[in-house]
Amino acid sequence: MEQKNLKTSVSTLETVFSESAEQPIDIDFTLPDYYADISKILKCRAVSRISSKGINGSGISVEGCVTVTVIYCGSDNCISSYEYQYPFSKNFDTGMNTDGCTLSVKTKCEYINCRAVTGRKIDIHGAAGIYVTLKKRKISEVISDCDDCNIELLRGTVPATVPMGCADKYLLIEEEIELGNGQPDIRCVIRYDAAASITDSKILAGKSVVKGEMTVKLLYAPEGNGQPQTVRYGLPFSQLIEIDGISDGCDCESKVSIAHIEIKPRVSATGECRQLMLTAKLLITSECCCNNDVAVILDAYSRKYEANICKNEVCFNKITENVNQSFNCKKNFEFPEGAISKVADMWCEARADSVKFVDNAMRVCGAVTAYIIAEDSDNIPTFYEKAIDFEYTHPMDTLGEFKCSPEITVTGANYTLTGECNMELRIDLNICASVYKCSNVPLITEIKVNDKPVQKTNSGAMTVYFASTGERIWDIARRYFADVEELKQINEISDDILTSDKMILVPTN
Repeated sequence: MEQKNLKTSVSTLETVFSESAEQPIDIDFTLPDYYADISKILKCRAVSRISSKGINGSGISVEGCVTVTVIYCGSDNCISSYEYQYPFSKNFDTGMNTDGCTLSVKTKCEYINCRAVTGRKIDIHGAAGIYVTLKKRKISEVISDCDDCNIELLRGTVPATVPMGCADKYLLIEEEIELGNGQPDIRCVIRYDAAASITDSKILAGKSVVKGEMTVKLLYAPEGNGQPQTVRYGLPFSQLIEIDGISDGCDCESKVSIAHIEIKPRVSATGECRQLMLTAKLLITSECCCNNDVAVILDAYSRKYEANICKNEVCFNKITENVNQSFNCKKNFEFPEGAISKVADMWCEARADSVKFVDNAMRVCGAVTAYIIAEDSDNIPTFYEKAIDFEYTHPMDTLGEFKCSPEITVTGANYTLTGECNMELRIDLNICASVYKCSNVPLITEIKVNDKPVQKTNSGAMTVYFASTGERIWDIARRYFADVEELKQINEISDDILTSDKMILVPTN
């Protein structure tokens, strides 16, 4: 039998390539002459960042740098540090056509080991993980209508987030940071941390408008033998990102990462060192989409002839909500080696370990690691490390299958010494995440009707059927190759699902 099928296009975003690689970190170096000799290494930190990425044909190129900071106690029992930049590059061969793909790259330091070979020579070994992902917009052709009068069509809609486009933009920052009144001059920078977060993201005049803030915390050793000093600095930023094809009705998910940061002291013409020069590069990524209900054909059958119905399962993802909230965790910490006289520095790093959707809520479990440099009763610097588990719960209004990749940022960390061997840690965290509802829907891609009549079980005009509560009218009509609307009219049924047990008449001619 000849019939004309009308088709429509539905688009989804799918991962077409995902791979990881390990970047070894093998360094040995000698401290410059103007650095103090090493008495004891307190902490070796390694932060891996991606500085650039690109797609070339079937290949992916990634460049980055691992910043290694060795914080140590000098022979004079003063805290010092040395920073080493370890650049790297990696290439990946996808073996596929990458036209139209969007690339995302992440990196993290997997482990780092450090030892002092001599008082001036350091040997470092470790590894950083590099994770690349390619996503591509997939277009699927599905049946939207059929002009055969004998074909019954089950029409419906699926909630979907239609991907519209994704774009990256680098933001270069150069800023002079002045010391506060009363703070002593800088002898050397011991360590610094930076965190960037998005505070607002929206579509305006066909562009993605992203606002955020980068916060910096720096610890430096003052001139003389004074106590280490802390500098905190907040820097707001905003950026316009052009993405082809987006409109003001689109939703936007934006993320920011620090591609590069370096802070160095600056000596004035008079020989004073009261300024810090901040150089940073931020990578801002905006992924835009439109939340639309897509009209589709969920099922079909012919009342007269045998039909071959071809289906293809399509995964639709829809943003149900954007989460950007602050929360905190507390923990009491007992110093294992006895009494301390003071805390010289504390910083924290957070990670999300798992995301679960249970009991109408999203639960994010993770841990914050607190790093503490303290001085014991003899004023000798000592290093401590403490992991603090956290659980963040966000109520969900709807049921279903969800996915989410939250970003956890430490926005503040404070402590109170509650005794010679105890302290209370208070850590402020921010979670930023887009929650997607996932729907796997089998959609009809082809309807082919042949000239062989369907085999009906009843040769009469009507069949008596005893239906149960919760049965769908469509399923009953399909079983007997009946006309759905006629079945409803005969039995005076308006709902698609029966709300009570009922004897119904099914037309079968």
